[in-house]
Amino acid sequence: MVFKIGLQQITLLIVMLFASFFSYSQTKTISGIVSDTINTPLENANIIAKPSQTNQQLKFSITDNKGRFRLELDSSAKYEIVVSYIGFVDQVLVIEPNSTITSHDFKLKSTGEKLKEIVIKQEFKAVIIKKDTMTFNVKSFANGNERKMKEILEKLPGVEVEKNGNVTVQGKKVTKMLVEGKSFFGGGTKLAVENIPADALDKIEVIDHFNDVGFMKKVSDSDDLVMNVKLKEDKKKFIFGDVQAGIEVANDNGFYLAHAGIFYYSPKTNISYIGDSNNIGKSTFTFEDLMQFEGGASSFLSGRKSLTNLYTLTDDNTDVVLSKSQFSAINFSHDVSPKLSLSGYAIFSKIITRSHTESRNEYLQNALLTFENQSEVNQNNGLLGIGNIKLDYSPTDKEKWYYNSQYQSSNNDINNTINSVTDTNSSLFETINKADNFSFKNYIEWHKEYNQNHSSTFVINQAYEVNSPTNHLLSNAPFLENLIPFEEDNLYIINQVKRINNNSVDALFKHYWILNNFNHLYINLGNNYETSHLTSNENQLLTDGTINNLENAGFSNNIKYNLNDSYVGLEYKFKIGGWTNKPGLYIHRYHLVTRQDLTNTLNKTLLQPQWTSDYEFNQSENIKFEYLLSNKFPDVNQYANGYTLKSYNSIFKGNALLENERYHLAYLRYSKVNMYRGIMINAMINFNKKIKTIRNEVLLNGINQLYSPILTDNPETNWRINGAVSKKIYKFNLKLNTNLTWFNYTQKLNTVTSVNSRNTQEIGILLKTANKKWPDLSIGYTKGFSSFEGITTSKYQNDMINSDLEIALFKSWIFKFDYEYLQNTNNDDQKNYSDIANTSLRYQKKNSPITFEVSINNLFNVKNKNSYTFSDYIISQQATYILPRVILFSINYKL
Repeated sequence: MVFKIGLQQITLLIVMLFASFFSYSQTKTISGIVSDTINTPLENANIIAKPSQTNQQLKFSITDNKGRFRLELDSSAKYEIVVSYIGFVDQVLVIEPNSTITSHDFKLKSTGEKLKEIVIKQEFKAVIIKKDTMTFNVKSFANGNERKMKEILEKLPGVEVEKNGNVTVQGKKVTKMLVEGKSFFGGGTKLAVENIPADALDKIEVIDHFNDVGFMKKVSDSDDLVMNVKLKEDKKKFIFGDVQAGIEVANDNGFYLAHAGIFYYSPKTNISYIGDSNNIGKSTFTFEDLMQFEGGASSFLSGRKSLTNLYTLTDDNTDVVLSKSQFSAINFSHDVSPKLSLSGYAIFSKIITRSHTESRNEYLQNALLTFENQSEVNQNNGLLGIGNIKLDYSPTDKEKWYYNSQYQSSNNDINNTINSVTDTNSSLFETINKADNFSFKNYIEWHKEYNQNHSSTFVINQAYEVNSPTNHLLSNAPFLENLIPFEEDNLYIINQVKRINNNSVDALFKHYWILNNFNHLYINLGNNYETSHLTSNENQLLTDGTINNLENAGFSNNIKYNLNDSYVGLEYKFKIGGWTNKPGLYIHRYHLVTRQDLTNTLNKTLLQPQWTSDYEFNQSENIKFEYLLSNKFPDVNQYANGYTLKSYNSIFKGNALLENERYHLAYLRYSKVNMYRGIMINAMINFNKKIKTIRNEVLLNGINQLYSPILTDNPETNWRINGAVSKKIYKFNLKLNTNLTWFNYTQKLNTVTSVNSRNTQEIGILLKTANKKWPDLSIGYTKGFSSFEGITTSKYQNDMINSDLEIALFKSWIFKFDYEYLQNTNNDDQKNYSDIANTSLRYQKKNSPITFEVSINNLFNVKNKNSYTFSDYIISQQATYILPRVILFSINYKL
């Protein structure tokens, strides 16, 4: 009933809003072509329509590759249309009220090297496009009601901000965030978009193919997309930002929120502080932000994976029954001299969560099924501290040095309780896990341009990590009885101690040789070295104080692992018109030594070809293809040939005879933006085919699992297609998107080999308003299909409806509402659903630094969310309990 009422209310609201939208004044469309005096179309020329009335909105357009433009103007207003293009004299056309002009072509005259007119008119340009840089003038899109940078970005054409803080521009993800040209908290986007005040923004620069080292851009082939925030002049040399405090009203659950974002920017010194404390499930930074912080490695050599698992520190913890979060971070940069700058950040995060999940699991055992009802309660206390320092030294305009060092320390205390009920057994399990981890990472990076044709890069990464988890697993009855030789006792306790020490040193020297404007040659010499030492053991602790040593049953590991990868590579880059190609060939010499019961040595010389091809139809349309053949060696855990207890019903055993996986990787990406037609298209196809595959062989007995990795020649293929098409229609943006995956692989279960496939398809449609005067409204629908075919066949469907509304009321009030409905349907046409709504009402008097807000999270007070999942041999129906309704009153003060 809640769902029906919610949809009826939303439908009525939509009808009312659309009716009010079309009651606004009539518009007229003016189109035309911008060209030079010899009729050559000028792509990305700026057309600005400046109204004479102060209450009218500035209109703008950008020409497409054929020089075409289109403007939608209010019929009753007078406009001055200014057309500008770098290197050409501006032209002006005045449109009178109720004018009958519907088309006009502009022919611009060249100014040679004089760009004076462009500079004078700069402040009126809403968007400026130059080759790899697109600059948005914020005041052309803002309406003054925005609080944070996120709300500004959502109004920029082609820019989207996801709920987790990720930002995309014309379908491409922003990989680094800068403020005034300096990295903002490691370059993650969420901290910036959710904390930088909207009224501090002057311009937003989007820079494609970005490189920190200017003289290296012509050879670096970077695919990074960077967003650089330029602040208003009155925000520089002064402290700005805001502080917020909120408490729960209407209930006595003790919910609260405290948040501060304080910034200081000057020509030489920049300091930013972000602090947050709440128990409403709001995280301050995402896992991808954490990866930016956690990396501590050069972008040239960033392929190493961290040993620590810090997911719980980053997710929005609303799918829990308890959440407490404390976060503090400071970011700074200082120009010591014109040649030397110092920057860094320090982060502290503490998370306490408790979750509750109930599941019904089906374990697939060839022709048999075992059912388990499982109730799981999990409490996690996580603590993280990161400190990072970076030196940037430029002795000359042709030489650049970087040094970066990072220290990280974390500990996770987890208490997990599982009640497992099967057809034949009922057991209670409690696991107490404590993990203390630390790492020290540093790198040095050097770039040198010798002359116009020759330049070099040299990089060394070093990382040392220690991961030391301790587990106590307690049960009221014996478990995994065929694998663990328990001694009879009143309480069954397993104590597990594990430690991994890992040290790696990676080095790369790369020389760039520009033969001419159309041919480049790149030479690569490198070496990657990794050494690891893993120890683990499990023992039964009896209640009389004695120990049942399980080492004789195989529960012990002591392995030393050394892998060295020396390589040489040659890349040749050539360009034919708008078509750029870069084939490459690498020769890798791998030397692997593992020492445990026996010493195993493996030497391999492998060829790894690659090819990149990029064709640019014009500045607004391109297609890119990339292929490589790669090899991946297992880590130390997969080689450890003793047993390791993973959970109450699973044990892992490594394989000392493993070798490398070998796989093909390829992707094809197409992008097109047509401002004239209001169309944006992005599509990508990813393909991954493993020739040699490491996959776990599983022995399943009831719910008990023993799995061990094996290397096979059975191929695995993984296709993924995703794309989006958006079109501006009248005052709306219509977007269609899709995400399709097909994964085929071979699984060995209980000695029977089967060919499995896991496929998912999602198709969605989204409609958003695109007018500054209108309420911001978006309505979306997504249909999803999931299927598993192998030992058995399972199919699921899901239907998702989501909507967001923001509307200004009486100038000083802002009302927001968002709603999400998810329905899941299983094989037997059984359905479950959940719907979540949040709303807020904000009041801020014009020019007042104080904002009052009442927000309601989980408006309908939903108790849990339902879902279906499946893996290689488990099908699960889950109910996850979530935070109750939170009604919060908060006050925000703008500094």
